[in-house]
Amino acid sequence: MSSIIDAYTTSGTERETALPVEELIRQLDDAGIARAVVAPEDREIAVHNRAGNERIARLAADAPGSPGGTGAPGNAGRLIPACTVNPWFGAEGVKELSRAVHAGARMLVLAPALQGFYLGDEIANPLYEAAKEMLLPVYVHTGPHGPAAPTQLALVAMQFPRTRFIMGHCGSTDHAHDMPAALKLKLPNLWFELSLVRPFAIHHWGKIAGDERLIFGTSAPRNLPRHELQHADLSWPIAKNSGTYGRNIEALLAEVRP
Repeated sequence: MSSIIDAYTTSGTERETALPVEELIRQLDDAGIARAVVAPEDREIAVHNRAGNERIARLAADAPGSPGGTGAPGNAGRLIPACTVNPWFGAEGVKELSRAVHAGARMLVLAPALQGFYLGDEIANPLYEAAKEMLLPVYVHTGPHGPAAPTQLALVAMQFPRTRFIMGHCGSTDHAHDMPAALKLKLPNLWFELSLVRPFAIHHWGKIAGDERLIFGTSAPRNLPRHELQHADLSWPIAKNSGTYGRNIEALLAEVRP
């Protein structure tokens, strides 16, 4: 069994994402999670993209257990930095994406409800194209908002078949009814991240999509990693689904080329 990786966490200072990096590491340790992707928080996703990307890069580099960090040796790369760009920044945003990836970011985070665009709007196309060239996974928050339902992301993935997309939260909770249709498309460039997904649903999604398409994530601090991992394990056992719990996201991140 490969090490468990949490595909989405945030270490921030505001509202739902107020979590010091030391506490994030403690929660990962408590859950037995080896590594985690860490993403900018809401204000950084919406407005202060570069400041957020730079903060997350520093945080990942300096975190306990990381090269140059203050923690125990032997855990290099404990936190994996993600970055964000608001599509409304256009060409300037594409430049920031390239800069962030060259600085170490390994995933692009988009949140249509925060960033003020609808999935499928051509305003985001330059980012999808840039991500394609870098083999950079594009994580999209889907869920309790109209701009980003699962079926909308599936259509985008069909339009950009060489860009790799991760469906954050699988439309949970308001658009979970879209999921069977999205899963049954069997798109080779679309993966399904499980934070906020009801534990009993994970088994159903897995039976349709298979272990190779699911990705475990907690969206900490909105969820507690140990709690999420324990409940996911009951529905979709860790021992039988190593792809879901680490191998799938690890392979995607490893192939990014700045």
